[in-house]
Amino acid sequence: MAYVPKNMVNQNLYTNGGEFIDPSTGKYYQGYYHQYSTNEIFSGKGPTDANRKRLNSAPSTSKKTQNNVSNTRQNLEYQKTNPINQELYKFGLSPEPYYPNPTSQDYKKGSFLRYFAKKRNQTPSIIIEINKTTYNDLKQQGGKYNYALWSVTSLYWKITGPIKDSKDQFGVLKAGIADTNKRIVNKTNEEFRGIKGYLSDLIQFSPKADLELVTNVYASKGSLTVKLDNSEYEGYYHIMADGTIMDGSTHSQSTNKILLAGDVVVQGQISTLLNIALSELGSG
Repeated sequence: MAYVPKNMVNQNLYTNGGEFIDPSTGKYYQGYYHQYSTNEIFSGKGPTDANRKRLNSAPSTSKKTQNNVSNTRQNLEYQKTNPINQELYKFGLSPEPYYPNPTSQDYKKGSFLRYFAKKRNQTPSIIIEINKTTYNDLKQQGGKYNYALWSVTSLYWKITGPIKDSKDQFGVLKAGIADTNKRIVNKTNEEFRGIKGYLSDLIQFSPKADLELVTNVYASKGSLTVKLDNSEYEGYYHIMADGTIMDGSTHSQSTNKILLAGDVVVQGQISTLLNIALSELGSG
C-alpha cells in the first residue's frame, strides 16, 4: 500500500468489542485496530498489517468515533499553536495519582520501585506518582490511558541504611539513603525534567526513628531535661529524623536517654536544626 505518514494514523489501539463491526461477518470486532485522520478504521496494529480490513463503527458509537484523529507528538505540537477543536486530541484516560506503601519485603531488600507520569508539553511540568499497572499501560501504549499526553519513568528508591554515605571500620563504603536517592533523582532528572523537584524528601518512607539526622550538638545546663525523671541534662546530644532528641554526640554513643526541650525557645532551636539538616539533604 502507499506510504502513510505516522502523524496521519493512530496505531496500536485495542477494542474489547461493541465499538466496531466487521462487514465480512456482520459481527462485533474485538482486537487491535488503527484509525486514520480521515476517520477510516482498519483492523490490525497499523497500516503494514498484512491482514488489515476496513471496519465500520457500530451504530451506538458512531458519534463517539466520528471526530477522533491521531494524537501523536506531532499533532500535539500542532495543538499548541492551533487550539481549535482540542477535544479531538483527547484519547484514553488520564492516570490517577497513587501513594505507595512499602512492604516488609521492601524494607528487607532496602529499596522499592516507584513509577511516575508527566504530562507532555505543559509548563510547569505536572508530575504524579502512579502504580505499576498504569505505568505498564502507558509504557506499552496499551490504550487505556492517554500515552500521547503522558510520558513515564521509574526508579529505585532506597529506604534503609545510614542516612548518608559512610565507611565501616574496614573502610568499606556503605551507601546512605539520602545520598543514594539524590544520585538516582539527579540522574533521572536529566531525561525526566521536574522529578528532582517532586522528590525533594530524600528520606521519604524510611523509618525515621532509626535515622540520625543532627549530631554533635552541645546543650548547656537548663536547656534540656531527661524525659524519664525530668532531671537537667548538660552535654552533647543528637537528633533523630523523627525529631527525637537523645543523649550522646551520635546514636552509637547514646545511653538511650530521651531528652526534652527546656522551653519553647530551645524547641524552636531544635526545629531550626532539623529544618537546616533536611534542606541540606536535598541541596546540590
